[in-house]
Amino acid sequence: MESSSLLAQFLANGLVTGASYMLVAAGLTLVISTLHIYNFAHGEFYMLGGYAAVAASSLFGLPLVPTLLFAVMCLALLGLLVERTIFRPLTGRDHSSSIIASFGLSALLQNGALVAFGAEPMALKSDLAGVPVQIGPVFLTGQRVLIVALAALVVLALFLLLRCTWTGRALRAMAQHPTVAQIAGVNVRFVALVTFAVSAALAGLAGALMSGVFLVQPGNGAMLVMKAFTVIILAGMGSVGGAVVAGLALGIIEALVSGYIGNGMRDMAGFFLVILMLLLRPQGLFGQSTERS
Repeated sequence: MESSSLLAQFLANGLVTGASYMLVAAGLTLVISTLHIYNFAHGEFYMLGGYAAVAASSLFGLPLVPTLLFAVMCLALLGLLVERTIFRPLTGRDHSSSIIASFGLSALLQNGALVAFGAEPMALKSDLAGVPVQIGPVFLTGQRVLIVALAALVVLALFLLLRCTWTGRALRAMAQHPTVAQIAGVNVRFVALVTFAVSAALAGLAGALMSGVFLVQPGNGAMLVMKAFTVIILAGMGSVGGAVVAGLALGIIEALVSGYIGNGMRDMAGFFLVILMLLLRPQGLFGQSTERS
């Protein structure tokens, strides 16, 4: 394969992985910016989305689209439950309380998945996985094309939600100044519920989509949440648009590193970028500096 064709193939593979990163990171960014909660169990939402998709397909025999909708609905409900039972009682306390709670939730969900589904990896069986798609010199499967296309549509819908609806304006108001937003009539508890539901649903959708590409197992979420925080640091805390761009960029960079240097260096690339970003631009690519002149 010519070098230009090889590069194009690596870029396409990176877009697929980056699409999942941007969905997971965008959801986590919503929770951090709106509720100021650093949820380290967010990766487990991704993992459970994969299991929900596998269960819907293998146990209920649902086609692909209903399978994805089932996974999204399950994770949205889980997000509501988690916010109501775990994080809402911690409102007003030190941030360390929610961080410790999220680590506990992560362990609970991992072990729960291990008991429920076992340690053997699973995968979503989709007819699209066997459909070849050629775009110029790039060869992909229908499943991978669907991941990129659907992720793009979902991100567009998220931006429309944030910009063009009352709920979106409430989310942005909470992110800018919670006290003023509450005085202005924003229902803080409702906003918190919506934020967690949307956040978990985005991670669950990413997990469901990627379950047809990578194997699903209980430990999947640990690495994904680290990738999500990597994306957030690169983008800048609180920037959903930045998380989308940085998520795609990280996926492409990892694909290039894996292809040209070696798969063993793939995960190290993101952490190297984080160190570099913290040294050169601590606020991230799209964040605002807090230094005063």
